[in-house]
Amino acid sequence: MIPPLQIVTQPTLLEIDSGRAGLSIKQPRGEIQIETSRAKMDITQPRPEMQIDQHDAWRAYNGGTALEMNRQIYSELPGLFLEGLAKRVEQGNRLAAFHLQGNSIGEIYGADWKRDPFVEFRAPASYDNVSIYVQPHKPEINIQQIKPVIQSEQHNPEIEYQPGYLNISVKQYASIKFIPPNIDMTM
Repeated sequence: MIPPLQIVTQPTLLEIDSGRAGLSIKQPRGEIQIETSRAKMDITQPRPEMQIDQHDAWRAYNGGTALEMNRQIYSELPGLFLEGLAKRVEQGNRLAAFHLQGNSIGEIYGADWKRDPFVEFRAPASYDNVSIYVQPHKPEINIQQIKPVIQSEQHNPEIEYQPGYLNISVKQYASIKFIPPNIDMTM
């Protein structure tokens, strides 16, 4: 019988050592400057137009123009004539009845001491004889816009990187040993 051959193997042993990588990112804020100016504004307010018509007031105060006064007198004359005529007819009728007491010429004409009214040549007075017309005007507004001046400055990010490490080393190499059997040669 042949003694068995002995085989001894040894595996490879690796040692791995690693460290993490580091990454740092900083981003400073950007700077912005905005300069604005007031808009140029021009506002003009035209005065309102006002018209005052006092013609009717002057007609009530002094009769107005000569033509208007003559028209007023002419329009009133027929009525005044009829009133005067009616008064004279009444006085004549009283004189015709002279036989009645108190109908004497002295009493009829003596009581008539008031002057006959003249035609009213003025227009009637009223609170709305003066007319006022106001024409307002809208304001004229001109605005010239001025754009703002914007300046910005950006900052690049600050990146810091610390690399990691990886060390791989062999602690033990693989090996195979063949151990022969002890053969007794003495036999």
